[in-house]
Amino acid sequence: MATATTGIEKPASVLAKLLYPVSLLASLSIWLMAVRAPLWVDETLAYWQVSGGFGRIWSRSAQMPSSIGYLYTLWFAKSILGTQEIALKIPSMLATMGAAYFLFRIARELFDAEIAFLTCIFFCTHPDVVFAATDARPYAFALLATNLAIFVFIRWMTQPQIQYAVLFGVAAAAILYFHYLFGVILPAFAIYYLAMRGRSIKADVRQLAAVLATFILFAAPLILRVLSLYRTRQTHVVPELAQTVVALKIFAPQKLLIGFLIAVFVAALVRKLKLPDRDCFPAILLCPLLALVPGAILYSISAVTPLHLFISRYCLVAVPGSVLTWGLLTSRIDSRLLRQMFCVGLVVVTILYYHANPYMRKHELSFKPAFELVNANVAPDKAPILMCSAFIESDYESMPAPASENALLSQASYYPLDAPTALLPFDLNDETIRVASQSVQAAAQRHQRFLVIAGPASYSTLEWLVSYSQGMFVPREMGEFDGIVVLEFSPIARSD
Repeated sequence: MATATTGIEKPASVLAKLLYPVSLLASLSIWLMAVRAPLWVDETLAYWQVSGGFGRIWSRSAQMPSSIGYLYTLWFAKSILGTQEIALKIPSMLATMGAAYFLFRIARELFDAEIAFLTCIFFCTHPDVVFAATDARPYAFALLATNLAIFVFIRWMTQPQIQYAVLFGVAAAAILYFHYLFGVILPAFAIYYLAMRGRSIKADVRQLAAVLATFILFAAPLILRVLSLYRTRQTHVVPELAQTVVALKIFAPQKLLIGFLIAVFVAALVRKLKLPDRDCFPAILLCPLLALVPGAILYSISAVTPLHLFISRYCLVAVPGSVLTWGLLTSRIDSRLLRQMFCVGLVVVTILYYHANPYMRKHELSFKPAFELVNANVAPDKAPILMCSAFIESDYESMPAPASENALLSQASYYPLDAPTALLPFDLNDETIRVASQSVQAAAQRHQRFLVIAGPASYSTLEWLVSYSQGMFVPREMGEFDGIVVLEFSPIARSD
């Protein structure tokens, strides 16, 4: 009888051990859905910054807020993998996998293996992490650097040795190389240190000095870049988003929140909830700090200055702390079966949602389909093109010449336009009117048609062009691609 029981239990035990790894792999699969998506405008900027070769990365990166660490990494990857869209996205996917690995190690230090798996699954299914995983921009690498710094910090706190102090200083500086704004997580480390080891500062002087010295040494090359970015901060203001929506998306993703509430409700019914004990105190303090401190700093800057920093891509810095907090909360469900059901339900619902939503196979607004239409249309006569910039920075400078070394032209670098192109600012302003009116008058003198490409933020420019060219040209919409509009302006036939 005992043998039969053992034979029945063994497969169930194996299945239980495989459940979390299989769920984690399944959650990683949703990253592949957008890996072949066309590059969007910020990704074409990153491509332009590395396309000139290793020696021009530093100067090109200075023209727009950029991640030095990411651009040199992307250049190296491009040299090996090539320049196809998927090749440019692979480095971010690998970096996100690395971030998930270090998050597992972090959660393993704070909890047990089961909660570590759950925390990683929360991380891998987080909507902004899914986006960053196939985004040819620095956010995946910034997450990797952040999680590495958290891991080394925990090791230093539990094993206060000089080598961990030095490693933490280097890891903290590395965060800034991949994204300056991810540095808002550094005060969370300081607060936790003071709370846990504030009475031991005198004993830790040597190690604290090692942390500060290595951090300053490795971060020093970025000082001039940060100062330059601060002086031009008004030129990088992005449109403000609903802050409540951003907060819920970062700190309480809908599917995770609903699944957790259902699991807690069932656990309460069967009396399977437990309160945290004294051993949980480090996690109770650290995990919320890693989420709330960077989120609060970004929110405060957005609230008291014109800079809108409380947006999803910047708040990614709070995601590791957020999912660790959810892992901590899930650990209070005192039922392995309920935790497993919660895990499987979250993964299944997330996968079904992503596969049912066609937008998830895209990325952000890409100019590729619009440019393909325009190139096919202008092939016979090389009709001139007016293109509204997708960069807010274009509102603060004169429009560059077509062949100049200017980051604003990166919009048509990876997907080039095959006809003479004039760039217009992001918004309708005096520079827009100056360049557009000159182009319209030149086309009228030659009795030549021209095309205009504009994203959603530049619709007012389209309206102005229609009004200004009235009596000279007849506008016709050629196509609309997820908000990117292509108009053709044909000259009115001359009367004899």
